[in-house]
Amino acid sequence: MSLAVAMAATCLALTGAASPSQARTPATSTSATQAASAAAQRADENCGAGEICFWHDRNYSGTPWRWSPASGYRDMPSNLHDHVYSFKANANACFIDWSPQEKRPVVSGDYAQAYDTNFGKRIDAVGPTC
Repeated sequence: MSLAVAMAATCLALTGAASPSQARTPATSTSATQAASAAAQRADENCGAGEICFWHDRNYSGTPWRWSPASGYRDMPSNLHDHVYSFKANANACFIDWSPQEKRPVVSGDYAQAYDTNFGKRIDAVGPTC
């Protein structure tokens, strides 16, 4: 990886945005690549079309909480309030933190295996629009 690419990835990760390239770091070994692939497959198997799935743990571990735009605005369940450590978006939405107020648009295709390094430690709610 070039220095420019590494610096760009670091800068993007520090912004805390929801998109996948900003919420995870590149794998550095074959075993890390295989683990990341298994985690992504697990997320795909557990999150249906038109849903956003939230996990309490990194790497899509455990049972996801599912949300869809038809559900409207929802506060995060107590176990996920300020504790979304991975997510997969198969729908557009808005992640919301109330104090201080900040909203993050999310588009279908966004995901994070380690969102606790970003907005996952702040998310209070999800809604269909920002």
